[in-house]
Amino acid sequence: MLEISKISIQKKRTDRYNIFFKGPSGKDEYAFSVGEDTLITEGLRKGLTLDDVKINELKRKDDTNKAFNKAIYYLAQRMRSELEVRDRLAKADYDPEQIDVVIARLYKENLLNEKVFSEAFVLTKKQTTMKGPRVIERELKEKGIKEKDRLYGLSFYKETDEIEKVAKWIGKQHTKQKKQSHKLFKLKLKQQLMQKGFSNDAIQIAIEESLEKLPEEEEYQACYLQGEKILKKKMRKYTGYDLIQHVKMSLYQKGFPMELIQQFIDEKIKTSE
Repeated sequence: MLEISKISIQKKRTDRYNIFFKGPSGKDEYAFSVGEDTLITEGLRKGLTLDDVKINELKRKDDTNKAFNKAIYYLAQRMRSELEVRDRLAKADYDPEQIDVVIARLYKENLLNEKVFSEAFVLTKKQTTMKGPRVIERELKEKGIKEKDRLYGLSFYKETDEIEKVAKWIGKQHTKQKKQSHKLFKLKLKQQLMQKGFSNDAIQIAIEESLEKLPEEEEYQACYLQGEKILKKKMRKYTGYDLIQHVKMSLYQKGFPMELIQQFIDEKIKTSE
């Protein structure tokens, strides 16, 4: 058994205390340090005797408190999921048992709440990124958020929000349409939006609302532009009927309707023959 002979406050950390025992020479010798919470809850004071088991218990409890404080600091930067906190503590070399204790305490003190986290995460992504619900749900899953909490968070990203967001994005893409067919333009938009995580229904509604009346003259200008490029390339190998057929096929593959393709053929090829 060892008797505490002295307790002093650390100079750089006023929330931590150094514990001393009497050494063989009769002088106070440093033994270990604890945080203020451990000092109070364990009733550590001068004259108290401790055995090796209790000393090791105090050291481990203090180490776990350090892990808790590290978790609080990590959470103070922004909201985190349980998995993120666990990963951070594991990287700091805390063992699974200590991490479990910290996580349980964080939940008890409402410093961890995956339902609230999911809601905040979805709302932030909806407001600051061009990500749809499917991509956001995948990101929540990667952060270890359980299905019921993911679904709760995603309830704040309604289909009307998707449609509005997609429609605005489509409006900004309209300048790119001038060099391609309406059909190909819509197909590429749909593919891009699906990759961004938006639902097929929301995409379809937004496309129909935003691109319901695409000017036919714009599509013909695109057809004419693409047709000239194709014609210049095909004329190196083909003439007459074969040239016309290859130009038609190339423009059709780019999504232009046959009536516009024929109009280009009539204006550009037949008049030049």
